[in-house]
Amino acid sequence: MTAAWERVCRVEEATPDTPVGKVVGSSGQDRDRVCVVATSDGELVALLDRCPHRDIALSGGVVRDRTLICPGHFWRFELPSGARTDLPDRGATVYPTRVVDGWVEALLPAPAAPQSMREWLLAQARQD
Repeated sequence: MTAAWERVCRVEEATPDTPVGKVVGSSGQDRDRVCVVATSDGELVALLDRCPHRDIALSGGVVRDRTLICPGHFWRFELPSGARTDLPDRGATVYPTRVVDGWVEALLPAPAAPQSMREWLLAQARQD
């Protein structure tokens, strides 16, 4: 499977500087969780609704000056790049975004293939 455009929310739900969190799939994987932010100048940004530091929803954060602030440990991510302001290599995952028929859509990666417990344990054991 390849990436696919997924409807996330209606355009009117994305009010300026207020993150909107949605679950858009049923795979149970992180890719199903999406955060949409409309910047004060009207740009729509879609991100994985998960801080790269902890499993905290970015949609619970605050937007100030085109920066999304995580509600967990206050990491700051530039919009629309997702780069962390003080450590750019630890940025948030940003998805391409478009508007179709009044819907904000994000180009999401395909869900990962399911693994057996054995496969998962072996993969974990191989990691450094």
